[in-house]
Amino acid sequence: MAIKSERLSGSSSNLKQRFSVRRLTLSQRKKMWAYIFVALPFAYFMLVNFSAMFNSFLFSFQNYMTLRADRSWVGLTNYQTILADPTFHRALQNTLVFTITRVPILTGLSLGIALMLRGIGRFKSIYRMLYFMPFVTSGVAIAWVFKFLYLPNFGLFTHLFDTLGIPRIYFLGDPRTALGSIIAVTIWAGLGYYTMIFLAGLEDIPVEFYEAAMVDGASPWQRFRHITLPLLNRTIVLVVVLCMISSLQNFTYVRLMSKDGFGGPMNSTITMSLLIYKEAFFSLNMGKASAIAVVFFTIVLVLTLIQRRLITREYDYS
Repeated sequence: MAIKSERLSGSSSNLKQRFSVRRLTLSQRKKMWAYIFVALPFAYFMLVNFSAMFNSFLFSFQNYMTLRADRSWVGLTNYQTILADPTFHRALQNTLVFTITRVPILTGLSLGIALMLRGIGRFKSIYRMLYFMPFVTSGVAIAWVFKFLYLPNFGLFTHLFDTLGIPRIYFLGDPRTALGSIIAVTIWAGLGYYTMIFLAGLEDIPVEFYEAAMVDGASPWQRFRHITLPLLNRTIVLVVVLCMISSLQNFTYVRLMSKDGFGGPMNSTITMSLLIYKEAFFSLNMGKASAIAVVFFTIVLVLTLIQRRLITREYDYS
């Protein structure tokens, strides 16, 4: 009996040791649940986005009209059609002009305002809130307000020009000024968001660098050029990437502020995103719209990789 009891106690102790080895610690359990909670929305995100991307890529090789049940495989016909379409070329040109104009202006203005806000001592929070308010305002509301201000007969700018004796400018009705007028509104609407990003980046720069530079007699321009810009490089890259993507994909302001809602007058404001919307939901040609979307996605991806390669620099002042 003594031998049996010793064997039983020995086996129970072995089980306890095995169980204690396999039991997770508190930190390990936290990590495990963190991965589980992150994995669920990530899996949903991957499923929804990649399934949509795959279907769009598949539709681009089909003669897919929304009102017809049958679909036929047409190969590269949709791509050949859009590449020969003058409207596609105009939409691509307007999109590139929109991006090339908006990104540097918005980046420079937001950086300059962030530098000024950083130097403000009193009422700093109020000024930051005022600059951030346009971003949290509905884009639809902003578009309609500025469209009213741009009206040729009743708009605020028209009355201002008449008071100053300046010839009237038909902002949204003239093909020469329509796209620029919309770009100006999008710059104003997004200024606060990128300013806040730059403010966060500026606050991460150690003050000791500036103090050491001032002791050495560096001017404000020299401190900005040799300290602020290098150490703000990652923030600049982030702002440029986000601004470029939002510029390429801009839809709300062009849709609501263009003269006819589809890029008028004379396709002077039509962009790639608006052309995709027009082909898919008004022309009901889902195959052609998918082909445009695939080409547009490729352009955005290539431009993003190129600009990250060009402006990314590593600095170490430690």
